[in-house]
Parts: sequence; C-alpha cells; structure tokens
Amino acid sequence: MPIVRKVQGVLYRVQDLARAKAFYEETLGLPMRREDPEGRWVEFGPPRGPRILLHQSPEGPVGNAGGGALFEVRNARRVLNRLKRQGVRVGDLVEIPGVMVLGTFYDPDGNPLHVVQSLLPKAPRRRKSSEEGEGGPIEGGTEGS
Repeated sequence: MPIVRKVQGVLYRVQDLARAKAFYEETLGLPMRREDPEGRWVEFGPPRGPRILLHQSPEGPVGNAGGGALFEVRNARRVLNRLKRQGVRVGDLVEIPGVMVLGTFYDPDGNPLHVVQSLLPKAPRRRKSSEEGEGGPIEGGTEGS
C-alpha cells in the first residue's frame, strides 16, 4: 500500500507575504482558497486539484530550493518516522491546530519535499437526487471526471 495518496500542491517560502499574495492573486489571477488569520500563510488554487501554499519566512527560500511538492498523507508523523528509519533526512514537523500537520524531508540532492495531513473536518458527501440522474444536474457524466 503506497504511503502517498496524491500530490496536493507546492509550498513556497516567501520573505514578503503581502507582495507574494498580490503577485499570485492579482498578477496570475489565481483564486485564494484560505488565509491564516495570523498572516503566516496563504493558499491559492482551484476548488479541486493542486494548491500553492505561500508561507511567510524571514529568510525566504532556503538555499536554492524555494519550494517543494506537498504529498497528502493520513498521518504525517508516522510517515516522517518511517522515512527516517529508511535513512531519509527529515526536517521539521509543524502543526497548525485545526488545519494541518506539515513535515519536511529531503531527496538525495537536498531538495525539500513535504508531507501534509489535513486536520480539517471532511465535508459530507453529496447524495444524488432522483431528479439529477446519473451524472448530476449539468455534467451528465460520472462524478469526479
């Protein structure tokens, strides 16, 4: 059974979150999904699919690697411990209460990769009504396509 469920997005550390937010939102036109009320991070991307998470960091990108893939996992601590036992260099683990647990590890070249465990409550699945038929009200296809 694979430990990674899907690629969730990319994390970039930025020195000036307001400037970066303006670039992604205004220049690139990406929709903002969520923002930390304390001003530490902001997330951009479509409702479904990969996201870009910008994290305020005084030093900005670490070395020449400014970001890394985010891999969604069921339990970030367990995955990082497993990787560490396999000899993988593991970095910090940060919990944002009620939002996520985020951990960092590195590939053999030192590029950062991240595991993320969502702490958000799951939205209830929508049931199809008899009026919608097989594919829903508009799509006419299978759900999730």
